Amino acid sequence: MATLNYKCPKCGGPLQFNPEKQMFSCEYCFSDFTEQEVQQRYSEREQQTTKDERDVEYAAKQKAEAEKQGFEGDDYPVSYSCPSCGAEIITTASTAATHCVYCQNPVVLGGRLSGEFKPDTVIPFAIDKKKATDVFLNMCKKKWFLPKGFTSSKQFEKMQGVYFPYWYVDEQMRSSVTATGQTERTWTSGNRRYTETSTYRLYRTGDILIQNVAENALKITEENSVKADIKVSQKTKQEMLSCVHPFDLSKQRPFAMSYLSGFQAEKRDIEKQDLTAVIAQRMDEYATTLLKNTMNGYSGISIEDYNDETFKQDWRYTLLPVWIVTYKFNGQLLPFAINGQTGKTYGKLPIALGKVIGIAAVIAVIIFALATLGGMLFL
Repeated sequence: MATLNYKCPKCGGPLQFNPEKQMFSCEYCFSDFTEQEVQQRYSEREQQTTKDERDVEYAAKQKAEAEKQGFEGDDYPVSYSCPSCGAEIITTASTAATHCVYCQNPVVLGGRLSGEFKPDTVIPFAIDKKKATDVFLNMCKKKWFLPKGFTSSKQFEKMQGVYFPYWYVDEQMRSSVTATGQTERTWTSGNRRYTETSTYRLYRTGDILIQNVAENALKITEENSVKADIKVSQKTKQEMLSCVHPFDLSKQRPFAMSYLSGFQAEKRDIEKQDLTAVIAQRMDEYATTLLKNTMNGYSGISIEDYNDETFKQDWRYTLLPVWIVTYKFNGQLLPFAINGQTGKTYGKLPIALGKVIGIAAVIAVIIFALATLGGMLFL
């Protein structure tokens, strides 16, 4: 498997994208380089990495072998050679960027993000690990019943910055809707109250542009390398990623593999055709809501029919930055996610029952003491 790592032009140390500086930094000689400087140096090597035909043959061979062993999709293990130390590293077929577990150098598996799998855009990390840790600690402030050691430094050593693949869809359409609207008028005459209900036939038609409808492009499984420690329900995994949205798409940039250096990344394994029905339903719902919002002055509206004609639909394959950390509690691994751009957090904090019982016992003692003191004063 062809690999690529980015080295400092000055000292040869590993070069990683620095979210705080929005530059590429070397942690050994503390040099910083712009995106343009890195691209000028590595663009030719990136193209060679992504066009290596041996990668295609190698990947096909490993996939065939994995299918014989009962693996499905891109969850099967594959091996590659670290370009820094030569060690053989095992990942899953969906992993596009990682670290060598032996020399800790960042490695980008360029062949997995080439051709049809090359992302259109990427939103680079804007929050580094330290800031992500601070965001997490702020979420934990004033939480009295957290388990001991939950916010220890050892806990945050496991935090990973991961690029997750998403589809964004824009659609331009002409939509029309037929509905029934009702109004009510009430009045009182003598000792009687009257209500008059009027029913109207409503029609709306409009040209609508809906942008940036997002759908996850990665099948989240327990075998997936990035999520290997997050063995929780499928619902929780999907909720974890959806709850850190939205992202500021004005900050997205044309994809370059160099942004992945120093982070983990996953390539998509959900294609357009797998999401066509889901996207169509969401577009219909958004368009119906927009047209319905123009029907003002009615006490009740009932949609009877909806039709649309799509003029243009654009799909954009994008990598989004997320910080991930897990915590083992009562035999379960609880996942926590932090938006790598905005700092928005997801996570259900654990409760140490021992602390709850202890606080309850102290409160009970205080109440008993106050009641006893009150009784003595009364006597």
